[in-house]
Amino acid sequence: MINVMIDEFTPCLKDARTGELVQTEVIQIKRKSFLKKYNARTGWYTNWAELANENEIFALVVEGSVDI
Repeated sequence: MINVMIDEFTPCLKDARTGELVQTEVIQIKRKSFLKKYNARTGWYTNWAELANENEIFALVVEGSVDI
């Protein structure tokens, strides 16, 4: 498990094309069906759906969306 503190004063996502800071938020992922699309075929080498059996899963997303 990784335990981190996010400093709200540190920008964490910047649009590489425009230089604009993108607002983000941390959400808890509760549905395994959502996690199934994050797998080796899509560039994720962790079985998130299996980890969710015994862990809470959180994601950094674009504010107001579920875009990880």
